[in-house]
Amino acid sequence: MTERTMAEAFGEALSSQTTCQIGALPVVYPVLETLGLREIVNDLRYTRADIDLGRITELLTLNRLLAPRPLCWVKRWAGDTVLPEVLDMPVSKLYDNRLGRALDALHPFLGEIWASVAARAVTVYQVDLSIVHWDITSFFFEGEYTTSELLRRGYSRDKRPDAKQVNLGMDVSHEDEIPFLYWLWPGNRSDDKTALPHVKALQAFLTRPELADLMVRPMIVSDSKMVTPEAVFACHDNRLFYLGSVEQDDDVKELIRSVSDEELRAHELSYRPQRQRRQDDFVPYRGVLRPITFRLDERAVTDRALVVWSAGKARLDQQKGKTCLKRLLNGLARIQGWMGKRCYTDRDYIVRCVDGVQRGNPARRWVDVEITTAEDERLGLKFRVNPARLAAARALEGKYVLATNAAHLSADDILRIHKGQDKVEKANRTVKGPLRVRPVFLRTDERIEGLVLCTMLALLVRSISALQCRRAGLSLTADQVLAEFANLRAIDLSFSDGSRRRVAGDLSATQEQILTTLNLPPVTRYVTLPS
Repeated sequence: MTERTMAEAFGEALSSQTTCQIGALPVVYPVLETLGLREIVNDLRYTRADIDLGRITELLTLNRLLAPRPLCWVKRWAGDTVLPEVLDMPVSKLYDNRLGRALDALHPFLGEIWASVAARAVTVYQVDLSIVHWDITSFFFEGEYTTSELLRRGYSRDKRPDAKQVNLGMDVSHEDEIPFLYWLWPGNRSDDKTALPHVKALQAFLTRPELADLMVRPMIVSDSKMVTPEAVFACHDNRLFYLGSVEQDDDVKELIRSVSDEELRAHELSYRPQRQRRQDDFVPYRGVLRPITFRLDERAVTDRALVVWSAGKARLDQQKGKTCLKRLLNGLARIQGWMGKRCYTDRDYIVRCVDGVQRGNPARRWVDVEITTAEDERLGLKFRVNPARLAAARALEGKYVLATNAAHLSADDILRIHKGQDKVEKANRTVKGPLRVRPVFLRTDERIEGLVLCTMLALLVRSISALQCRRAGLSLTADQVLAEFANLRAIDLSFSDGSRRRVAGDLSATQEQILTTLNLPPVTRYVTLPS
């Protein structure tokens, strides 16, 4: 039979063809299998249902990773992919109530599921936990949630003070950028109240039997909200290192002033931002080491502090100071121009107006304000910039303090490690961005916590995929890998005799390179139809 005749016969036998999404499944699903998510979930929560809880957890994790949808849309999304065949779960049974009940069933085991999966990730992928970055973010949900103990109104990092929110804390490894620990707190929990529970949670994770051979003494890197006396002493008591910026109270400001500009100019730091060219002689950071003492009750401990001067921060501080001072002076001048007119003959009203102009403006400490009374009892307003206070404030511009109990670190090491804090901040942005903890009504705290688990599992898989690429020498980010496979589809062929066949679309050169370099199974694995 000629080639043309074969094509004609095939065309006559073909009754219809449709496509379904494969996407990045060939890259991310092997990671889920290596982590043993399905087995871990089913060992903790066995069920006689036709679809076990482990497979539903895999489905929800893949949904957060590949195409985040509200629960009511997951069924439609799954029906357009190869997942029903890969996971052996009929689309008709993936309705939102069933998925919601699955989240309810997961709730008693959320902590153990995550700890087991994360511990396996650390051991299998040899994640370095000697330095970990810790940070807290928040995400909001729509709806009243009148009975929720988790959703509360608090400081909103999303600029949504009208919506209730949850606080999410996360630990990410410095070298490999792998999230390995997370926890949820009510949305109104202050950051400085989380430091001590975090130390205890980290210690509990590191003492798991699976991690007994690590023998690691990690360094916790965090921002100023977490470097509290309670946390510092907890780190000393538990033989943990810490490193973080210190909030500028009066004692810290005195510590900064103890370092002269001449001393700073004599101590350049070697750290350079990636955007700075190597041949550029500009020095963006300088720093001097000093002792710093923390006190709690009757205890005291002296650690090391690096007083840092940043050229970029100095420029921003100067601009902010000028803007705030100008705004304050203009506001006071406006009040001064209205003195003696209308309501501006009442002292209490004038005081409220001045308070309104000063409120929230850091420049209020630099300006002396006085309400005067003339001989004819007319009220006036005088104000002037206090040179001494302004000079004291400007002496702090561009400067901050990093504290640590790690005696083995040099000044250059302290700054370099702390600059890696953007690793956990990037993970937080990913959770709220590409993985989208959707601001939809989930009814209960249990389902919110279950959805967050699936989102964190998706972040873990995503981070491991990026780590595999880096270790294999592929200069691709997780976003680039997912985007490269986004249009990979399978074609379903239906024939007139009732038979069906599924074939994968053609791979691009980059897709083939990724699969080959990472030694991943062929795409044909994901296009097999059930017999």
